[in-house]
Amino acid sequence: FDITNVQDGLFEGFLIERVMKHILTGPSSALAGDDFHVSNSCNAVLHRMMAVEAENVAYSAVQARSAITSRDKWSTDDGNFSYRKFYYRIIDVIRNPPDKAWAMATLQHYNLYVKIL
Repeated sequence: FDITNVQDGLFEGFLIERVMKHILTGPSSALAGDDFHVSNSCNAVLHRMMAVEAENVAYSAVQARSAITSRDKWSTDDGNFSYRKFYYRIIDVIRNPPDKAWAMATLQHYNLYVKIL
């Protein structure tokens, strides 16, 4: 973590990357190497996705956060933590970033990582 550049690596990392791949291209792709072939039945193909968008990053972050909690039932709130606010804040920070180059680089990172096309 770099206190002088808090956006550096934000929303990028092992867990959220694997969660996004699991959701969009299937469970077996999450831990597969670069030579994994996306099937025609994966969510990205079924929903005719052309690119990863802010909503995909936010949804993956919500699922990743939910997976590491000790709660056994889904709720929009986990104690003082609001999944709804978390989701919409992530979308907002990517769509209306203080640094547009960072937002574009983040989405580019996921488009290269997930390899929808």
